[in-house]
Amino acid sequence: MTRMETFPTASATQVIERLNKALARLQERDAALLDATASERSIACRLACHLQPLFPDWDVDCEFNCWAAPGQQKGHLVVGTTSAATEACTIFPDLLIHRREHGERLAVLELHTSSHGRARHLARKKLKLCQERLNCQLALLLELGVDESRGEHQLEVLDRP
Repeated sequence: MTRMETFPTASATQVIERLNKALARLQERDAALLDATASERSIACRLACHLQPLFPDWDVDCEFNCWAAPGQQKGHLVVGTTSAATEACTIFPDLLIHRREHGERLAVLELHTSSHGRARHLARKKLKLCQERLNCQLALLLELGVDESRGEHQLEVLDRP
């Protein structure tokens, strides 16, 4: 007998509200990381820890690489290169809110800090690629304030392609 499971879904508004709660918790509990301008991976990991209790029916993973798409090795999203490039670029989403066992993907989040010089358009390009390839309902681009900008953040919700 096949058992079909039904899970509650979350709207974009609910995801953003929960993200804001997790960001408040991050500011409260992990201020030392933000003041010290810790790496984006360290901050993303802590943000995931604060998000998980807010999404009890979902899995929240950092740098997730355990999917397999047709024609790809496990976990690889390869970005096209130019003739001047010497290596292909493999990317993983900073944060993924999904159901590992069922292949449902609620949101992909790209995080970058205010101290990072990376252009916003490159982060947006990576995020759009992740959203498309992973078939995520939501794509969120978060610029998180660190050091003197701690407590400030900008959130952009990308339209689905």
